[in-house]
Amino acid sequence: MRWRGVVVAWLVCLALAAEYAAFERGSRERAVPAEAVRPRFLPIGAAEVREVRLSRDGRTIVSQRQGTGPWAVVEPRAVSIPPDLIGAFATALAESEEIARVGAAGADPKTFGLDAGATRVEVRPESGEPVVVTIGDTNPTGTAVYAQRQGVPDVVLIGRNVRYYEDLIFQALPAPRVPVPEGGAPVGG
Repeated sequence: MRWRGVVVAWLVCLALAAEYAAFERGSRERAVPAEAVRPRFLPIGAAEVREVRLSRDGRTIVSQRQGTGPWAVVEPRAVSIPPDLIGAFATALAESEEIARVGAAGADPKTFGLDAGATRVEVRPESGEPVVVTIGDTNPTGTAVYAQRQGVPDVVLIGRNVRYYEDLIFQALPAPRVPVPEGGAPVGG
């Protein structure tokens, strides 16, 4: 091959590179869609939460923290629940995103497990009104839980880690007391 052929080959390569830079690369960058931002489930951030009250099956746990200090269980007294577990729950709930809106106003709460057996959570921020949330059943795929904020008609899916921490907190409670049989009767008899 002669020098003239080499120069022509280089010019063709440069022309193709210029076309790619001008047209192809720019169209690919524009074609990439921006990631959709999911809305946050709660209107407060994790750092703002000062009190969490969980109620399920007639049992209630109230925990508080002062500033950035550790969480402390206030109710029931003399119960040992790790402060990091309460903190993990509060953070998971406050930072949860709405994965999908699945039920609108008028939807049957039983369908989503938001009836009497659901967990009721009251989150109190440093300032402002408390936010009350009902956490229902796990969705059919087992990847999220149904939740609903008080005063908001929509049922949404949020991450399942909220349920995970919630279950660990209630498992840390001592078992409920067994009733004493009347008059010395044998148990179960």
